[in-house]
Amino acid sequence: MPTLILARHAKAEAPAAGLSDSARALELIGRKASTLLGQVIARAGISPDLALVSPSLRTQQTWKLMAPAFGECETVTDDELYETHVSGLLEVLHGLGDAETVVVVGHEPTSSAAAAHLAGPGSDKTALQRVAHGLPTATAAVLEFDCPWSEITSRCGRLVSVLSGRDVEE
Repeated sequence: MPTLILARHAKAEAPAAGLSDSARALELIGRKASTLLGQVIARAGISPDLALVSPSLRTQQTWKLMAPAFGECETVTDDELYETHVSGLLEVLHGLGDAETVVVVGHEPTSSAAAAHLAGPGSDKTALQRVAHGLPTATAAVLEFDCPWSEITSRCGRLVSVLSGRDVEE
C-alpha cells in the first residue's frame, strides 16, 4: 500500500533584499524542528524509502536534518517541486513506480492543498481540519492509498495523520 508523507519545510529566515527566495536558509528553531519532525515520523512507524525534495535551500536543509531518523532512503532533488501546484505534484507522483513510502519535502500552499485534494473516504477528521488551515512549517500530512502511484487521483487516499516537529524550544 503506497504511503505519502507531504512535509512542509521548517521555519526559514524572512525574505530580505538581495536574497532570492530559493536561497533562504532555516532559522535555528527550524533546524531543531526538522530534526524533531523526522523523529516524530519515525516514532509513528513510518520510514520512507524515497525522498523527493524541492531544490530550495530550506527544503534541502529540512530533509538533511530529518533523514537521520530513517534508515536507507534514496533522495532525489526534483526541480518541479519548487513552484508547483497540486496537478504538478500529481504528475510527479504518477511516475514513482515501485516506491512504497515516499516523503515529499516541499512548500505551501501545495502541501496542504494536495493533502486535501487526495483525502477521501476514511480520512481522519481531525487531520482534515488541520490541513484545511494549511500545514504549518515542520509539519507533515500522511496519506495511504489502495492503488498504485500511477492511479492516484482526487479523493482516492486516506489522510491518516498530521505530524509536527514544532514542539521545540526557541
